[in-house]
Amino acid sequence: MKKILTAVVVFTAMASMAFAQNAVTFKVNMGKQVSLGNFDPNADSLYVRGSFNGWSTDNPIPKPAGNDSIWVVTVPNVGASGTSFEYKFMFKDASAGSDVWESVANRTATIDGNPTVLDVVYFDNNGYQASVTIPFIFSVDMELERLSGRFSPANDTLSVNGSFNGWTSLQDIMTPSANPDVYEITINRETFVGEEVQYKYWYTPNVWESRSNRVINVSQDDINTGFVLQEGSFNDGNLSNVINQACTIKFTVNTTNAAGPLGPFSSVDNAIICGSSSPLGWPGGGWPTSDSAVVIRLFDDGTHGDLVAGDKIFSKDIQFPAYTALNTEYKYGINFGLDNNQGSNDNEAGVGSNHMLDWHINYVSATAVDTFGVITVSNLINVVTDVREIDNTVPSTFSMSQNYPNPFNPSTSIRFSIPESGNVRLVVYNAVGQEVAVLVDAQKSAGSYEVSFDATKLPSGIYLYTIQSGNFTQTRKMMLLK
Repeated sequence: MKKILTAVVVFTAMASMAFAQNAVTFKVNMGKQVSLGNFDPNADSLYVRGSFNGWSTDNPIPKPAGNDSIWVVTVPNVGASGTSFEYKFMFKDASAGSDVWESVANRTATIDGNPTVLDVVYFDNNGYQASVTIPFIFSVDMELERLSGRFSPANDTLSVNGSFNGWTSLQDIMTPSANPDVYEITINRETFVGEEVQYKYWYTPNVWESRSNRVINVSQDDINTGFVLQEGSFNDGNLSNVINQACTIKFTVNTTNAAGPLGPFSSVDNAIICGSSSPLGWPGGGWPTSDSAVVIRLFDDGTHGDLVAGDKIFSKDIQFPAYTALNTEYKYGINFGLDNNQGSNDNEAGVGSNHMLDWHINYVSATAVDTFGVITVSNLINVVTDVREIDNTVPSTFSMSQNYPNPFNPSTSIRFSIPESGNVRLVVYNAVGQEVAVLVDAQKSAGSYEVSFDATKLPSGIYLYTIQSGNFTQTRKMMLLK
């Protein structure tokens, strides 16, 4: 009996050790940031944030005594032995009123004792390498953004935001060069061989490039040359990686059994969409409710392109202008601005986890089929490609022809003519009157056109297609046979 009791005591002790919440001591050297003028130890507040504290500011790091450059904090109850976690350092810049995060990848550590004492690291891994001050020249071509109508040279302000300025917008403002579509700025800054500088371009009201961070790895050649030159176009845009005409995407998100960061939602009272390309936009950090004008509301009432009222699939037709980048990211939110949003308006999957539109340069319209919380490359159905002008003579009357071929499988073409410029909307409905595809929804000049319709993902049956332009309306039938 004594042996059994001894074994139980030993096992219990080992289990207690295994599940004990150990402390972790973090150390960061801020000396270089002070010498660069990035960090004011007397005014700025430094924090360690990570997966162990929900990336919150619960763990400020106290200012060390004297002129010591190493800031130290011990955080209790981080986790059990063997637990791995991610973290970063960040400080609140008192002068700029902004949060400055390290631009390096998330740091990782594993708990191996109580306390676990981590090695000293430099903020941003920026140590005391020999440094020199040289100009960084940023140059970005905004032509496609201007042509799309998204960027207005008269009304919008462009800046370069990055690790060198705390990702602060409107601090380093760019101005047109001799070419009015090319904006430039020169920033004199201290650097060293091997420094990694990350940045993106941004313009008002809150339009970021929808691509991964741009990266400069400062080389010895840069130091020898005496400057760093970065040239490119916004979103790396060129006619091969942007849509070449306006495109309407019907976004649909299934909210059945939708769950947020705290589990299933008690009810779904609204659904919204945000994204990286106009007319989609990103709210500010944390998606504040005050940025409600930035988000786009989706519908489950049979309007605005929603197919079935009350089916928990929220939808909306959203038209993107020509020259929109193909790498457009987007994300949904539930109960935006309401008390039952589970504490955050950004509540689909994790922060920074976004859907991606899988479209191509010749798309005219398509339907994106998404499920809330399932982050994927979009499943696009009912794709329409190419609206071609087939005759530049001005027709005398409005008309729409019978599709050809008919019956069809899986694609067909429809021709229409308009004798005057105006908005043309050509829509396909199923036999019970539900909208299944928007073939055209755009301004067209007087002329004759042909549009292609791919019904690969639709079931066999009778469909109706209706054109509206000015006071002209016409409806015809077509048959899909598979």
